[in-house]
Amino acid sequence: MKNKYMLAGLVLFFVCSCGGKKDAIGVITDPYVNAELGRRPQVDDIKVIRDMEIVLEEEEKEPLLITPGDRAYFAKVLGVRPSEITNQKLYAYIKEWQGVPYRYGGETKRGIDCSALMRDLYKEVYGILLPRTASEIMLNDDHVERFRSIKYLREGDLVFFRSNNEKIMTHVGIYLKNNRFLSATESQGVQITNLDDPYWRNTYRLSGRIRTEETSMR
Repeated sequence: MKNKYMLAGLVLFFVCSCGGKKDAIGVITDPYVNAELGRRPQVDDIKVIRDMEIVLEEEEKEPLLITPGDRAYFAKVLGVRPSEITNQKLYAYIKEWQGVPYRYGGETKRGIDCSALMRDLYKEVYGILLPRTASEIMLNDDHVERFRSIKYLREGDLVFFRSNNEKIMTHVGIYLKNNRFLSATESQGVQITNLDDPYWRNTYRLSGRIRTEETSMR
């Protein structure tokens, strides 16, 4: 009953506060209110409507996954403004994993390799399941849009690398901003690196954008 008369009470409040005549207060013409009540309210309903409790629901706020300090830290590392650090799930994930050592074949915080890191990151942040290896990800034509020029890169794209003496992709990372990307490297583990560094510039081969309408690449 309380919910049924809630909207009617709001309408009546404004009618009464505007100095209307007493014998006209019982007339509520809003069709939605009448539909909720099931009939036109009469003068006898006025006391009930006046006495009811009106409860307004508060808008649910997005949970805070990174602090202002975290935002400032990543902005400094990436060379951007703090206001540009908007994907809280992504940067909360990076904060949790940054510094984890590299381990070939590893998939945990005791040690992880580059493709396992991308697989776990995409699952946790974007809800997308990637294949296990860098080459399998890159060769998946149905789900990966490939391109060569780094000028088209945007946050969330994958970047692929290959050493000169290898025939398959040997490294993969995720692009962040301002030519920075995250990956797990043999020398320093999970870290943010610059694409302009000579080693990465010379071994970079292409990038891939996951078609996000798909939820699995298996």
